Amino acid sequence: MPHGTPDWGLVGPKSVLYGLDDLGEHAVRAGAVPSWDRRGHVVFSDNFREGLGAWYSLISSADGIICPFTDQALSAPFCVKMVNGSGGATFARMHHYLGYLYRGQCGLELNIAFGVDIEYIKFGMYSRSPAARQFFYVRLTPITGDLAHGSDGIGWTTFANLGALLCNIDAWHNVKLVVDFGTGFFVKLIWEGTAIGMGAIPCGTAFALAPYYWRILIENDSSTATQYEMRLDDVIITIDEP
Repeated sequence: MPHGTPDWGLVGPKSVLYGLDDLGEHAVRAGAVPSWDRRGHVVFSDNFREGLGAWYSLISSADGIICPFTDQALSAPFCVKMVNGSGGATFARMHHYLGYLYRGQCGLELNIAFGVDIEYIKFGMYSRSPAARQFFYVRLTPITGDLAHGSDGIGWTTFANLGALLCNIDAWHNVKLVVDFGTGFFVKLIWEGTAIGMGAIPCGTAFALAPYYWRILIENDSSTATQYEMRLDDVIITIDEP
């Protein structure tokens, strides 16, 4: 379809150069991400238009679910439905791997919706190299609003409280985590546009492990036999965060 004509219009003169005033039309036609922090340089974004091909998914038991879902996608035909398995200490987990290492400030942005009384949501970034491993993980407890950093292996430390959150599967929440792989410290967490400073909190570390890579993690978690539902959409990874 030539630029400047309706989606259903007749063929007209073609144009290959666009002015800045044309970007609004381009964004609408391309399906712009509606909730986006728009800082840093984007190195990965996924609204699951093409399914789950960019992700490694792991479910702790056979009755857990990770699948494309059409009911309430933000900017494309699909979001992702995540349900942890039954039994104790279960999860529904998604990883995306980047085959390189970046030493600087990086951001992970995601949009989540969660059902009633969901127990834990975990997300964060991890890197490994022959020199060191670093992990920047955050755990959210929606019922209480507690935000904690750490991991299941070393324990969790609460650093902020958001107040009890609306546990409604139809309500989206935007969250962004910014970390610094160069200094080894968290930078901040942005919840629904409100920034929470984390600059005094170091990342977790472990012994060196090759080869190089950088990974993000998003997880719906339960310590009991209860299954909880969560939805995920518009995941964005950035570098050179200001």
